[in-house]
Amino acid sequence: MPLRTRIGRIEVVAICDFLPPPAPPDQSFPDVPLEAWEPYRESSLRPDGQLPRNYGVFILRSDDFTAIVDTGLGPGPHQAQGGVQGQLLANLAAEGVRPEDTTAVLNTHLHPDHVGWNLTDGRATFPNARYCVSRVDWGYWTGGGEIAPHVRESAVPLEALNVLELVDDGDEMLPGVRALATPGHTPGHQSILIESDGDRAIITGDLLHTAAQLQETDWAFRADVDKPLASATRRALIERAVREKLTLAVGHMPIDTNIGQVIEVEGRRYWQVV
Repeated sequence: MPLRTRIGRIEVVAICDFLPPPAPPDQSFPDVPLEAWEPYRESSLRPDGQLPRNYGVFILRSDDFTAIVDTGLGPGPHQAQGGVQGQLLANLAAEGVRPEDTTAVLNTHLHPDHVGWNLTDGRATFPNARYCVSRVDWGYWTGGGEIAPHVRESAVPLEALNVLELVDDGDEMLPGVRALATPGHTPGHQSILIESDGDRAIITGDLLHTAAQLQETDWAFRADVDKPLASATRRALIERAVREKLTLAVGHMPIDTNIGQVIEVEGRRYWQVV
């Protein structure tokens, strides 16, 4: 049964596109010495010292809409990820979500593992959805020079298909669902703020990758475009999460553990699954 929670009238369900093989943590965090992971072995690593990985997607569902946050790496097979094929559509179907019933696709940013199922054979995979993309991130990826292949294939066609909606910080994309600028991982990286009936949650995109970063906010993921800014943004969001008792949904944390809250005890922060 997928991990899920309710934020007021909005249900949040964690599914995935696929689970890549675990890898040494210095592949994802090349600036962090392996010995620095010792205090976080239990919270963040497998018993063999490998870092578990997850290409996660979140379903948002209420009486007003059905939406998904990010679309994974796509159908594959992806040789760099062990030849695994994407399972997003099958996992959506298991939750009773058909592509044609999806109201909106909310891309946190335009890295390849977040836009892979945006299109299928040049057509919108979710034919009745608006695709909401950060205006800043769109400009960064398409505004000049050669466009990266994954953006050219999985994002640029959205404009010609007339399904692209560029959003700014604070814009309401769906009732109770707003864009929240969290730059650093990419210049226009956005998280998704959910507010309903007094409850609040944030889907963090790639602001976080592992529970160790709750304490080690300066640990930079290898794909962070602006590492100091990503660290500052991460620190501010975690402090807010503790202060406001927010629920966080983190796509790259291990499946079945990636919705929770940050608990602070004697100056140290821990992840508590919902």
